[in-house]
Amino acid sequence: MSLEEIKQKMIPEIMIKCMAKEIRDGDIVGHGLASPLPILAMILAKKTHAPNMVYVGAVEGIDPKIKKLKISSGDPEMSKGCVAYMELAEMFDLAQKGKLNLMFLGGAQIDKYGNTNLSVIGDYYKPKVRLPGGAATAFLMPLVEKMILWTVRHSKRTLVEKVDFRTGQGYLEGGDSREKLGLRKTTLRLITNLGVFGFDEKTRIMKLESVHPGFTVEDIKNNIGFPDLIIPDKIKETEPPTEEELKIIRKIDPDGVRYSEFR
Repeated sequence: MSLEEIKQKMIPEIMIKCMAKEIRDGDIVGHGLASPLPILAMILAKKTHAPNMVYVGAVEGIDPKIKKLKISSGDPEMSKGCVAYMELAEMFDLAQKGKLNLMFLGGAQIDKYGNTNLSVIGDYYKPKVRLPGGAATAFLMPLVEKMILWTVRHSKRTLVEKVDFRTGQGYLEGGDSREKLGLRKTTLRLITNLGVFGFDEKTRIMKLESVHPGFTVEDIKNNIGFPDLIIPDKIKETEPPTEEELKIIRKIDPDGVRYSEFR
């Protein structure tokens, strides 16, 4: 497969694998609405390295038997065969008790400290764009042990120096500013359509970890909205999914719902 074909066809699958790798066996994992990539990542993890993870769906089903991905992650079909139902409020209770190990969240803007914006672009009272809002983002980000952020639009408009409005609390102003406010210590990760990122342990500034096949470090640098992205001397290429992993993804998503986020 050529580099251009990888760019066009394989990026969703690469992102799904990257998300799945963040899930440990035994984790209790949640996702929100409009989340085809995280849903597929959770299914992939459960069918491969994390059979004992617990899937908490947006339609309140625990460990559903998803045979086919639907265009809406809130579709009742997405909770068929589940072992139990749990009201959404109980997911928040799990988070407060420290038992929700991992959550997938997106953002219209994500800044260099991992803060997210799903509220407005521009001034809050006179916005250029009014966004749908963060739902439970502000509630969950201070509580969940590990947050996986994702965006399929790696650009200067999305990855910014400072979010226009802080919907979700990442590492706030960097350093230990999160801990000073009494928020739970958390691990933040970011997966985009170009690469995988962590955050520096001292400064909490975003740090490049790997670049997806078909792209370069220069692509990363040219499409990010702040100059102080941390780039180590040696950057690895993101590992693409195996044939077996591709089979799992394509069997669950024969209609290509995973591509809907990229349109």
